[in-house]
Amino acid sequence: MLPTNPTTRRLALAAWIIGAVSGSIGVWWLSSYLETLTALAATDRAAALELFRSRALPALILVVAVAVASGAVLLRQGLLLARAPEQQGHLLGRLMAAAGFLLAAIPLALISVVFWLLGRV
Repeated sequence: MLPTNPTTRRLALAAWIIGAVSGSIGVWWLSSYLETLTALAATDRAAALELFRSRALPALILVVAVAVASGAVLLRQGLLLARAPEQQGHLLGRLMAAAGFLLAAIPLALISVVFWLLGRV
């Protein structure tokens, strides 16, 4: 996913690094917020559930969207590599495609379970 032009490559690498750092900070914030909600749920379950639905769930949906987009990119790159005329990258392409599929499918399955559980409450 990096261009061949050195200047463009630096910009693309900087964008990937900024995205990775921002995502890590976002996941850390979400994790700490969920711990706070867990402590609140011990005393006031209704308030904790409402705060989860209004604040944590949109952030969780954003994390899942980023994971699905990343998985789709990895899946696409893997399929391109697996279908290349050179035989050298076929196995790596298949592994990348499988990893991309899992990177997209697992968060979607988990968010589906969260929605299902929220519908039961």
